[in-house]
Amino acid sequence: MALSLFQVEVIYAPESIAVKLALPIILLAVTLTARNLAQDVPMPRTIIRHVTLKWKGDVPDTEKLRVFEDLKAILADTPGVKGLWTKTKRIQPSDFSQTFVIEFADRDSYDAYVKHPKKKAWDKHYYGIREQSFNCITVN
Repeated sequence: MALSLFQVEVIYAPESIAVKLALPIILLAVTLTARNLAQDVPMPRTIIRHVTLKWKGDVPDTEKLRVFEDLKAILADTPGVKGLWTKTKRIQPSDFSQTFVIEFADRDSYDAYVKHPKKKAWDKHYYGIREQSFNCITVN
């Protein structure tokens, strides 16, 4: 038998158990897949410190670099530090200069950073050359 473009003959046995279960199985698979996709967003237990800062206008680049070199030394000596980001791609407010982000494994790691013996000297230098900053701590 030849089929035209407007006629399609579908042959199935409605009494077949496979046909009777096909739609419910497909719907269940789609539902479970959608549910799993929604739950696959990672929710790490780390602590993120994000700083947006504005340098004072007369600060030389060498002093800005020293801030980050000293910060790297403190972080390298602090257990549980997972990362440091210093390259700013986009910033708001737009008149601010730079951002940096530190990731800590847990609260103990963050506390060790805050209490690090070199942190007070770093704070003094940093606060002396930055005009303003916004600091955020983010956790799950």
